[in-house]
Amino acid sequence: MNSFLGELAKQLAGKWLSLLVMPGALFVASVAVGWRIRFGMWLAADRFLADLRDGRVTGLVLVAVAVGVLLVSAWAGVLARTLGRATHWLWLGQWPFRAGVPLARIRGWRWKRAHRSYEEAFRQDKPDQLLARLAQRRNRVSLAPPARPTWMGDQIAALSTRVQVEYHLDLEFGWPRLWLVLPEEVRTVVAEARESFNGAAALAGWGVLYTLAGVLWWPLGAAGLVTLVTAVVRGRSAASNLAQLMESAVDLHGVSLASTLGITVEDNRLTPDVGRQITRAVRKGA
Repeated sequence: MNSFLGELAKQLAGKWLSLLVMPGALFVASVAVGWRIRFGMWLAADRFLADLRDGRVTGLVLVAVAVGVLLVSAWAGVLARTLGRATHWLWLGQWPFRAGVPLARIRGWRWKRAHRSYEEAFRQDKPDQLLARLAQRRNRVSLAPPARPTWMGDQIAALSTRVQVEYHLDLEFGWPRLWLVLPEEVRTVVAEARESFNGAAALAGWGVLYTLAGVLWWPLGAAGLVTLVTAVVRGRSAASNLAQLMESAVDLHGVSLASTLGITVEDNRLTPDVGRQITRAVRKGA
């Protein structure tokens, strides 16, 4: 047990350093440089450096300064992670008080217009190339009728809609059970995709901090904007990848979930009837 706790402490310390302290130290140093360039002399820091050069700084003072820098860096890291969680919530369109309804309606109108164009071309038996272009234009809005005000949110929401329509399976209740029967390699791939999305949101948190620091020195603001753009691009890619992987897990391993629940599956294929039985089993009347 002592060995286990020691190893756990090492891993936690490593994560603490890599996720909070090191990026936070870089941010604190950048702000300090920006302050110095913008406002000139920093008397307290200059006196400390002069005392350090002259050997008038004791070891205890150095330790206190190092601990202070670590704490400030960690605080900056915690603030960035908090902003990242807020970004995660914003990207997924989970806004309070129906704030996202107008945007969701606009996205819904765009999707319906593109879908009508596709259906009309399909009824008229237009060439496959045209149908593919029209389907792609519709799918760029969302893979299912939009329900959230953001593209990333609809990528995740469309997953449940598509599974419900295709298999009559309630993924809100079914996914935690499916997760337990997925092979380890599949869970690893899905977990990595989820961490990639969370990492993009955390990067956006740092982008917000650097953008705000641009008040002190404009290059910090420019770096923050570049970071935000990079985070959005990574977040969109990660959200799409995560949704596709989760849907693929349902397609490929939904039968395993049914068999584990004792549901008879014919032809080793997930069907709407099997999906309804899974839904009844996992919802338990809820």
